[in-house]
Amino acid sequence: MPTFSNYTTIQKAVELFNKQAYNVGFDFKVYTIEPSCLYVQASFDFSYYVNVDLEFREVFYTNISPDAAWPDAWYADQLFLLTEDELEDIIQFREIEIPEEKKVFGFVFNIIGKENYFINGTVICSEFYINWRHPNHNSAYIFDQNT
Repeated sequence: MPTFSNYTTIQKAVELFNKQAYNVGFDFKVYTIEPSCLYVQASFDFSYYVNVDLEFREVFYTNISPDAAWPDAWYADQLFLLTEDELEDIIQFREIEIPEEKKVFGFVFNIIGKENYFINGTVICSEFYINWRHPNHNSAYIFDQNT
């Protein structure tokens, strides 16, 4: 699986993830959280298997707690890509220091709704990685990294 690090491919990956995760009854939980990576797993039944791994690499900010777990949003998208304005708002409000040469992206999980990204569910990072444990789902994520 490729790591997504430009807006267009991240946008496509998030759209595809939401399509594949729509209304399937996942539970989400933080597996690990550290400055280099926020690693979230999703599963229909954690006692038997994990369906998908989501890695947010080179994390500059998150308001997701290390022991966080939350249910599927059901008839809604699970993950949103913040707009440039939303991203800039949270960077300024939280006074997040990001090197000038670094391109970052903001994501918010649908824990309490996208509009509440200042409160919970937000990650700002430089790269995004998705790995579905079902191989047929992963093949759809291979698209041109230059677009």
